Amino acid sequence: MGAHLKALINDRLYPLDEFNLIGRSDDASIKLDDNGVSRQHATIRCEGSHYWLVDLGSANGTYVNDSAITNARVLRDGDRVQFGANMLLFHQDGTLTDLDEAQDMGSTTQVLRRAPVPLKTQSLTMLVGDLKGFTQLSSQVTPEQLGDLLREWYADCNVILREHGAMIDKFIGDCVFAYWHGTEMDVRAKALDAARALRENKSSRTSSTRLMLKETKNIILDCRIGLHLGEVAMGAMGKAVNTAVGDAVNLVFRIESMTRPLNCGVLASAAFVVDWAEGRQFFEPRGSHEVKGHPDSIEVFSLKE
Repeated sequence: MGAHLKALINDRLYPLDEFNLIGRSDDASIKLDDNGVSRQHATIRCEGSHYWLVDLGSANGTYVNDSAITNARVLRDGDRVQFGANMLLFHQDGTLTDLDEAQDMGSTTQVLRRAPVPLKTQSLTMLVGDLKGFTQLSSQVTPEQLGDLLREWYADCNVILREHGAMIDKFIGDCVFAYWHGTEMDVRAKALDAARALRENKSSRTSSTRLMLKETKNIILDCRIGLHLGEVAMGAMGKAVNTAVGDAVNLVFRIESMTRPLNCGVLASAAFVVDWAEGRQFFEPRGSHEVKGHPDSIEVFSLKE
């Protein structure tokens, strides 16, 4: 099922691949020469029959039908997408819609109704990454430097997670939430490899702000990771909001927050580790812990680093 963006100003077509990076950088698959567009502004990724739009912490935001997006957003045929001053129309071949016929002034009028993304339960392997000490870091740089740092980190997360087959659900400040469909051992291996890559972050892109922090303050971005798996509800949760929700989602965020008191880089739930014979060798038990908002204590395992 193909799709493209069409620029409203000159009718230029931008065919969409499975993954598309939109921005001013030379490595963008859809390059927009506009100062209002960030170097790595947004991504559009095809998953199944849907195309998901994610803003990468751009300076001026990404808009769909004049509304700024804050989460991963499923695009629908006919949506108007705006990056900076660029207004584009999204078109997807074979879009499933309902056509109702209505009588108007003696003639037949076709009214197009967009079918919502269905809400359904799915088993996911989930990852939450969060930058340690970000509040303190924010006080040591200017807002512009902080914005540059976050945009670069968002882009790094996007590249690393895409390379390991993940779908990014959302960015929340200095945090990223991503998932893989399924909970099989090979899926968990991808999530573990992604966690290691996020920890190492061997990106070729190094901003002047990141260099300054390392050379003058000996500060290096430290991404802490939580891993978990379970059943979640996925689909449209409201206007312009498409995301995963459920106790398993809440729990993976709680597990990531435990990396600080337990002083570890990657922390996984027992559900992620205990029945994975090949992967368990990479983890060591860290005991059972009470988790806020959860009725039972949770057994967790830290990655050996």
